[in-house]
Amino acid sequence: MFHNLFDWFPNTLFSSIYALVFFGVFILDNTLPRLFARGAPAPVVRRDRGSFQLIQLAGIVAIFGGGLLRYWRAGLLPVWAQWAGLGLAVAGLAFREWAVVRLGRFFSRTVQVEAGHRLIVDGPYRFVRHPAYSGMLAIYVGLVLALGTWAGALLALAAVFAATAQRIHIEEQVLIEAFGDEYRDYMRRTWRLLPGW
Repeated sequence: MFHNLFDWFPNTLFSSIYALVFFGVFILDNTLPRLFARGAPAPVVRRDRGSFQLIQLAGIVAIFGGGLLRYWRAGLLPVWAQWAGLGLAVAGLAFREWAVVRLGRFFSRTVQVEAGHRLIVDGPYRFVRHPAYSGMLAIYVGLVLALGTWAGALLALAAVFAATAQRIHIEEQVLIEAFGDEYRDYMRRTWRLLPGW
């Protein structure tokens, strides 16, 4: 039985904000890195090991899997939880883009270190080593919660967290090689992705 997509959302304001966040993520993630990449030197170290593609796959699983679970009406949520999910997605988008802007030309979709690379430890990086990934996790989980399914949100959390943990493992090996004790000291005083981890 077909369920009208627009019946999933509480009202038109909600669906408009949802669309802005959903498409805003992809527009900003494809625009900002290109702006910062102008004039950046070629990478000295590049060791992505497919982690970018893994994160892309996890995002597809999160959104489409969450959408299917909502379509199948698995784990339906009340309207207030959908609004909370939308708020989480908006907060995640703001946090992610703050992290991307703060990194500036050092931001890259692949794991790499370029000539003149320096460690950024202020702004959102003061407490969390990978705030762009924290924001990304909040975006995906929030968007699926906003669809109205806790089962989908759990799927999104599992898929995106697993892919992000793998990416962080690769990235931190590269950063330790590049910055040595400076990065190890930074690791000791910050969380990886979330408070407590």
